[in-house]
Amino acid sequence: MPTTSTATASMKHEALPGRVALVEFSQAHEQNPFSRARMRELTRLLLDLESDEQVGCVVLYGGPGRSFGAGGDFNEVSEFTGGDEVDAWIDDITDLYATVAGIAKPVVAAIDGYAIGVGLQIALCCDLRVGSSASRLVMPEFRVGIACNFGGYLLEAVAGRSVMQDMLYTCAEWSAERAQADRLLHEVTSPGDLLECALDHGRRIASYTTAAVQSTRARVNGPFVEGLRRIREEGKRSHRTAFSAGEAQQRMRRVIGKA
Repeated sequence: MPTTSTATASMKHEALPGRVALVEFSQAHEQNPFSRARMRELTRLLLDLESDEQVGCVVLYGGPGRSFGAGGDFNEVSEFTGGDEVDAWIDDITDLYATVAGIAKPVVAAIDGYAIGVGLQIALCCDLRVGSSASRLVMPEFRVGIACNFGGYLLEAVAGRSVMQDMLYTCAEWSAERAQADRLLHEVTSPGDLLECALDHGRRIASYTTAAVQSTRARVNGPFVEGLRRIREEGKRSHRTAFSAGEAQQRMRRVIGKA
């Protein structure tokens, strides 16, 4: 199959030999923060790829020398006041996570640099996570001043309760080595080999019998996706409370130099 490439507002995707679709978050800031628009864009793109019969597996990648995703866009989120905008944000987050985990095609995350907050949560919705030795995983929501409903659920489902508690309450940075030991990453490779390693996984998965893979993914991910959807309303309440207090916005503005 010939390689084709399409660029959208803040990411691009390519159809590669071996029935793999490569999605790069490479059209924006090098740390790849996720605004509401970017989350909606990725959701739409994944749904389009789900309906493409030439695609057997999707690989998500931050781009060469770029972070996989450094959380939500603080320029946007720091303006929240705890009202309807929070509900709309949580709807976008829920729809994205449920799409990553719920489409028929398996999804592989190729993680370089930082996977923080929303970025890490997107990765945790994937079927396989390959990290470079330079990757760093962080769930800093409490330190920033916001709730961590989705992060807590995802970490416990993927890595277990003890790892979830450690990551949430310390807000510490996990090295690639520690992340692999805790099964947050399935494999660690050099930054230069990261993309090819992830694509190898994608090609292998895409070579399997489609019906077997897709029916199994629906079965094993179904309860996981339903759990994400159940968090939607709980997440709205928790984040409305956090943003209404005002401290989260102040902390975010300090991070981006607007305080």
